[in-house]
Amino acid sequence: MTDALTDALRAVRMESSVFSRASLAAPWGVEAGTMTDGVFHAVVRGRAWAQLTGGGDPIALERGDIVLMPFGHNHLMTDEVGRPARPIDQLTTIDDRGMGQLVVEGDGAHTSLICGSVRFEPGGAHPLLSVLPPMIHARDVDGSLSTVIERLIGMIASEVDEPVPGSETVIARLTDVLVIYVLREYIRRLEGGQAGWLGALRDAEIGQALGLMHRRPEASWTAEALARAVGLSRSAFFSRFRAAVGETPSEYLTRWRVQVACRILRDERVSVASVAARVGYQTEASFSNAFVRVMGVRPGAYKRAA
Repeated sequence: MTDALTDALRAVRMESSVFSRASLAAPWGVEAGTMTDGVFHAVVRGRAWAQLTGGGDPIALERGDIVLMPFGHNHLMTDEVGRPARPIDQLTTIDDRGMGQLVVEGDGAHTSLICGSVRFEPGGAHPLLSVLPPMIHARDVDGSLSTVIERLIGMIASEVDEPVPGSETVIARLTDVLVIYVLREYIRRLEGGQAGWLGALRDAEIGQALGLMHRRPEASWTAEALARAVGLSRSAFFSRFRAAVGETPSEYLTRWRVQVACRILRDERVSVASVAARVGYQTEASFSNAFVRVMGVRPGAYKRAA
């Protein structure tokens, strides 16, 4: 699971940051609004409730809990369920560092939050992003996360509250790690058959096949070759792969090759023809056709935009 998830996160290129420090004394309620990037809230102290504005049950948050909205869905953060909420821009001021300060003064219990953003590229075509729910809650119910998560949150809070040279870079790296822990914990708690591609990472043979395609996208992978590599018959492998991932091995390989190509086109100064060969296409035309099917634009246009 780890290798396949690592490959996926590397291809999607995630960038996280902290945009606000919240100090909230009850009674309080904040409406985030719809955001262009994903957003997360980590509870440093106290308690809170999180709820999507479009529906869904409210989620209780305590110290060390994290809630992630990977697509920036509008949501409420309140001290009690049903508390009236004010728009976040009415409560936030910006300090001289460009950091948001969200303060609500009241007579009740105090809650301290770290609020951050996370940007996923190149977009929803990536298999990881296509199966994430609008809200993910990471809670340390069995003690497996408490030490790491609390340390991460504490380190981020210290860098935000007492910045020194290099703090911005440290915060970005720590928040990346924090979000990865949230995603990994979400996958770990999935029940069998849930969440398609994410759940497939936990299947030993299917996860191994995904890893093979991730590490060698240029190889001429067929269902038969993958089945043989993971020790299954072709029919058993094909049916298990399709049931777990939600698409055939060839369909997945096409999407993965395009995701790898996106990263190369963004980060390197190479020709489209060179990229096509590196991800397993014999001709630039066949690569371009596959790229358009997945991304909706031609690779040259994508490269210029990137």
